[in-house]
Amino acid sequence: MAEKKNRRFGKKLAVAIICGVLCGAVLAGGPMGYSFLKSRIDQKKEENGKRTEEPLPSKEETVETTEQITEPEGARIASVYDVSVVWDNVIPAMVVIDTKQIETYDFFGHVYEEESEGSGTGIIIGQSDELFLVTNHHVIDGATAIQITFVDGSTAPAVVKGSNAKEDIAVLSVDFSDLDEETLKKIRVATIGDSDALTGGEMVIAIGNAAGGGQSLTVGYVSAVDREVEIEGVSMKLIQTDAAINPGNSGGALLNAKGELIGINNAKLVATKVEGVGYSIPVSNVLSLINRLVNREEIPYEDSAVLGIEGKDVTESLSAALNIPRGVYISAYTKDSAAEEAGIPLYSVITEVNDMEVETMEQLKEVLGYIRGGSEGTVTVQERVEGEYVPREYTITFDRKGE
Repeated sequence: MAEKKNRRFGKKLAVAIICGVLCGAVLAGGPMGYSFLKSRIDQKKEENGKRTEEPLPSKEETVETTEQITEPEGARIASVYDVSVVWDNVIPAMVVIDTKQIETYDFFGHVYEEESEGSGTGIIIGQSDELFLVTNHHVIDGATAIQITFVDGSTAPAVVKGSNAKEDIAVLSVDFSDLDEETLKKIRVATIGDSDALTGGEMVIAIGNAAGGGQSLTVGYVSAVDREVEIEGVSMKLIQTDAAINPGNSGGALLNAKGELIGINNAKLVATKVEGVGYSIPVSNVLSLINRLVNREEIPYEDSAVLGIEGKDVTESLSAALNIPRGVYISAYTKDSAAEEAGIPLYSVITEVNDMEVETMEQLKEVLGYIRGGSEGTVTVQERVEGEYVPREYTITFDRKGE
């Protein structure tokens, strides 16, 4: 392997995830703010006569771009008649993700552990001090080690920057020091499209690590937009397509005819008894989440936030049976807890923390892991008032887990 790059690649960027695949954007450029998707989405909304209702979150400290990524020589323009153009332009942004997990088995009271392996797909979506990749949460869930294989066959370790089980989205990061100079010249950042502009019948292209055999391409059409699908008790609105999406395609790209990323494929939802039905997470629906995961501060476990409550999940069945909103039901406080000090009432239902939706204790712990103990934030609850549940927001100073 060639000598490792010991300096950061190019000048530091504070994420600009709208670097172009079609314009063949190699990983270069100057410093940028972490509002990496906003400018692209604003542009797309203007082109379609729409406006973004809420700006995407960004880091408080940002700097303007001092260099513009330029179109490399030999970049091709895609057409619906030649999807090889899309392949040429997008494949440098695709990666194979290989994981290792520890499986635990209980055999007549004896517990055994066995290492297993998994495989999926990822998409290069941006860079700053690190290279950022997006994939499905279930691809990396429980992984003890993650290895990325790039378009040139080189490999590098990755770590989870942030993950959301409900939306099935994860962001991984790769240190530039683990990448060769030659690899940096060959990989690119994907162009983000506008999935809100999709209509039924549009041609789409899926690229992913099907069956773990390496990257491959399939072509189809949008069968439906905003198709409501439920898996493991979670309801999601997805793009339905007849482009083949097979095991190993999870976390791969669904592209429009221009080669723009408009969906993140989810092979977990593939039905074995149905042909020509695949699903993809609309990219516009998860841009804000991806931005938060990329911008997530690395907080040591002992410094992360806690509310100081005991809670129970209000599942969909309980919600329907008892007429209680879905979320985390507060059944008890710990003594002098942050939640009690903030005046959050016992027996209310937590639905959001710092504007991030929660429906289970697992999701609540995940969100609190992104927050530093001692910081101030907000908790939204559904509170019972005169027999009806009404939303109320409370300002809270989070407790620190290590205290």
